[in-house]
Amino acid sequence: MRAVETAVSVPDVSGVLICGAEGVGKSRLAREALSALSTQGYETRWTAGAESARAIPLGAFTAWAPSDVTDTFALLRGVIEALTAAPAPAMVVLGVDDAQLLDDLSTFVVHQIVARGAAKVILTVRDGEPIVPAIQQIWAKSRFKRIDLEQLSLDETTALLSAALQGRLDPDAAQRLWRLTRGNVLYLQNIVEQEVAAGRLVQQNARWRWIGDPVMPPGLVELVETRIGALPAPVGDVIDVLAVGEPIELAALMRITDSAAIEEAETRGLITLEAAGDGIEARLAHPLYGEVRRGRAPQSRLRRLRGLVATELATSSHPDDIRGVVRRATLSLESDLTPDRELLVTAAYRAVWLGELALADRIADAAVKAGAEAEPNFVRAHVLSWLGRGEDAEDVLAGICVDQLTDHDRAKLAFLRCSNTLWALGDPSRAKQLIDEAARTTSADARTYIDAFLTVYWFAMDQPEKAIKVAEHLAPKDIPVVGAELSWVLTQISADAGRASDAVVCAEAGYAVAARTLDAPHMRFNIADAEVSALLLAGHVGRALEVAERARRQAADMPGAAQLLGAAIAGRAALGAGDLPNARSLLEYAAEGLSASHPVGWGYRYRISHATALAVHGSTSEAAAALALAEKVQRRFRSLDFERSLARAWVTAGQGAVSEAVVDLLAAAERAAESGQLAAEVLCLQTAVQFGDRTCAPRLAQLESMVDGPRVSLAARFAAALCDGDTAQLAVLSEEFERMGDRVAAVDAAAHAALVHRRQDKRGSALSCSARAETLAAQWDIRTPALRQASEASPLTDREAEIVMLLGEGLTNRAIAERLTLSIRTVESHIYRAMMKTGTTSRDELANILPRGNRNGR
Repeated sequence: MRAVETAVSVPDVSGVLICGAEGVGKSRLAREALSALSTQGYETRWTAGAESARAIPLGAFTAWAPSDVTDTFALLRGVIEALTAAPAPAMVVLGVDDAQLLDDLSTFVVHQIVARGAAKVILTVRDGEPIVPAIQQIWAKSRFKRIDLEQLSLDETTALLSAALQGRLDPDAAQRLWRLTRGNVLYLQNIVEQEVAAGRLVQQNARWRWIGDPVMPPGLVELVETRIGALPAPVGDVIDVLAVGEPIELAALMRITDSAAIEEAETRGLITLEAAGDGIEARLAHPLYGEVRRGRAPQSRLRRLRGLVATELATSSHPDDIRGVVRRATLSLESDLTPDRELLVTAAYRAVWLGELALADRIADAAVKAGAEAEPNFVRAHVLSWLGRGEDAEDVLAGICVDQLTDHDRAKLAFLRCSNTLWALGDPSRAKQLIDEAARTTSADARTYIDAFLTVYWFAMDQPEKAIKVAEHLAPKDIPVVGAELSWVLTQISADAGRASDAVVCAEAGYAVAARTLDAPHMRFNIADAEVSALLLAGHVGRALEVAERARRQAADMPGAAQLLGAAIAGRAALGAGDLPNARSLLEYAAEGLSASHPVGWGYRYRISHATALAVHGSTSEAAAALALAEKVQRRFRSLDFERSLARAWVTAGQGAVSEAVVDLLAAAERAAESGQLAAEVLCLQTAVQFGDRTCAPRLAQLESMVDGPRVSLAARFAAALCDGDTAQLAVLSEEFERMGDRVAAVDAAAHAALVHRRQDKRGSALSCSARAETLAAQWDIRTPALRQASEASPLTDREAEIVMLLGEGLTNRAIAERLTLSIRTVESHIYRAMMKTGTTSRDELANILPRGNRNGR
């Protein structure tokens, strides 16, 4: 709009040319621009070219043609004068939609208006349409501002739909809509309105979700059919073959259909040919072409064509091509071919690896119906469990007849059933009962699966030492499918214990097992999350960001929960680096989405991280609310004790009760030490030091020889420097924490240096350190208790400042006393002294003297 209005107002510009595909908003933009210009004193005119009027001379300008003139030149002059007439000093702006459809005389009129400068002209032209030279000359020989309208990206589509629906859109729904419409707003509007009206696009748990398959609105079908046009039968074959099986290699398509028809389809703009590897792939020019053609074609024709494409793929694609095998199996499901059990079983495994879990379930179910043995049921149960459908997975596993199974398959069945019971059903006691029953009947050479699950179980029960003991003789690489889950567990145990190098080795082994055994990508993301934990806890923040970015890229094109997991891992890494803008947005997106599908598992885990990010940002009330939502979940495995303690401590400190937060952190550190989670202990103690604790230095010094990575050494030096009041060391540590990548600790080290300088009455040095802390914090949206104290020169003691902050949160004297475990009289004495020092005359006035956390997140 700004570009159009600017171009119209510039004297030496003739007009604006708006180009784009059908449905991207060319006409809407031109109309809105004319409407805006009319309010600014311009005289506006509007017309449009049309296929039906193309054979009519002056068809676009009939309304302006004088009625009593028969001479052609006089007629043209009259039209031009009528179009450009306006009371002085107003200028005329003429809008012409679909200029490529103008007849010859209408084209001449526009050309003359531009040549004479009699009016500004706004033209819209559809991409891909043939344009005669006379039309092109209108803008080619004059100065026109060209605006190319692109279809919306996935992010833009999501933003638009969230605004239009007045609520957040489920990521899977957003991606499906974008893939179907390719960001074409006209198509998008038609489909969304239809799906909302039909109750298939519905608002659930504050998010819009798309249930079922789309039904094309009749108006949109007619629009697309008009674009496709009447097709000769051979061209229709090309379009329909691609509609059921795109993309198809050009060489294969030429064997299935007519070469001349392929060329005509490309000329009409109905298909595209793109380089792909060593060959060329053919696709439909727009996904909706396929939707419309499939909706109109008889089912018998579609079944025949799917069989034709599947047969061609069997001869032309490499047998090890994972996507090719899945495509063949998918096509065969609804074709006239006889089911191939071996193909279906293989494809089910490969669909799992691709993250196409719902498709894997369909293919595996078809394999079962085709007479395959227990293997496809193993796949189905595995898939259903990952989809969060634990009850359905249990039904499949419980229904498998064990009489025909080998000892190893019975043991694998026991593992899958117990894993589903533990994670998806959230019932660890039942899982332990089932594995104990299986252990009594499992032969010694199949015992590997039993011990693998016991390793997982003891990890889930927060007893890592027992898990490690059971896993001593296990080699994840030798246990298909199960090995990836085992690698994740061992990676996370090593991470928490402070053995970062061991964690990285376990993670690499886990990735290899998951890739080789075609396990679900979700397990690879679990492993990546554990590796990120190990690197963050050790202080290798840059490497953690690299691992997280790799996971996010891998997840970008995957369906369902995989995308959310990629965002969650990236969000955790951003939080560890102190990048609060990215951490908050990524973790909010992931936590909300995963809480809908996996509330007890991933949803719970990442809601805690989101609460921490909000609290470090200073959005204390929002953080408390997010933490409260997580703590409502009844979770009976993997308590995430130190992470929950960190989140609670940040919330508590943000509310002003810093001493209470320190007590909680020290208790959490002690529990972590008892469980052998030494790296977790380090982070709890470091955070306590950031909150001002001066008792941690001896323990952190002990941990230096026990925990991998640079973090423990910096934390130990931080604790010692704070205890000694060593401002020079605190300033140096701020820079070292920043180099390590922990910007939050860098802010706090500088803030504490400022506070110590202030107590020593070194105001210049205090201001310098405070300025560093403020600059770094402002860059990354960080707001910590230490920063809040350092930002204002205050005569208050730590206890007085703490009570004043709690007053600012709206607490009564009694509530403050209960919160800090003090008597009401002691609280009143602190308040009185604080008022005397600050010259305030009321409790309310005192409550406002210290800066508060960003309560509303703004």
